[in-house]
Amino acid sequence: MKQLAVHSLGWSIGMMALVQLPVLASNQTDLAAPRLEYGLSPVIEQPVTEPQLLAVALSSRSLRSGDNNADVRALQRYLSRNGLYPFAIDGIYAQETADAVATYQRIRNLPATGIADEETLRDMDFDFLPAAAPPPTAAAAPANREIELSAGGLAPDSVGTDVIALQQRLNGLGIPVFVDGVYGFETQQAVRTYQRVQGLPVSGIADSDTLDSMGFTVPSYPYVAAIIADESELANVQKYFENAYMDRDRRGRFINIGSFAERFPAEARVDAAIARGFSTRVLYHR
Repeated sequence: MKQLAVHSLGWSIGMMALVQLPVLASNQTDLAAPRLEYGLSPVIEQPVTEPQLLAVALSSRSLRSGDNNADVRALQRYLSRNGLYPFAIDGIYAQETADAVATYQRIRNLPATGIADEETLRDMDFDFLPAAAPPPTAAAAPANREIELSAGGLAPDSVGTDVIALQQRLNGLGIPVFVDGVYGFETQQAVRTYQRVQGLPVSGIADSDTLDSMGFTVPSYPYVAAIIADESELANVQKYFENAYMDRDRRGRFINIGSFAERFPAEARVDAAIARGFSTRVLYHR
């Protein structure tokens, strides 16, 4: 009888377990529900509630001093990412925002009004909601005055009147640098900001494309002494050729160790580089 009682007890427990399985499963589902509701499950994507770095569409086609809204915040984020607005992203269109917009406009050859009108916002790749307000009328942009340089490109550690002209042009665009004729870190960062906004390769080197974009007249030095190497070799090259910098043409990137009006001095520079173990050749640019 005792053995029968034990078997009966075991059977009863088993039946209770079978009866409770659906209840347990139901409870586990209920317990999991808050994880889905509050986004704790890694496989469930939740709606994004935070503002994006760049608004897909703005509610206004023009932003100006005194505005205070999410559109201004999106504009400030754009300017900040491009090195033009090193201030708090607060959504308030104050003087700092107007100055940054004016700098952008100068770089992009737009009317430098400090007002983010439709033309400026479209240039920044913003879109607009259908009900966005029409933009104001802006004045015509002044033409850049061309200055002829003596060098075909400028790089860190360059010195002289060409660097002074470059620094003055950067200041005129609204990118402040100290005008001392020395291509130091500050000038390099200012050139990087200009290149980033203008859509040029961001190198910090004022190559011929960058100088031409700024309105400078760059002399033609068709013979280039080029070391065929990437940027990882630049520091080593600069031990022997201080003004070497990364350059490029349709064939690819290379280290420029000198540009010349005639072939003979270019070949002499190439021979000097070969003697130091570099893979070097003369490139000709028409």
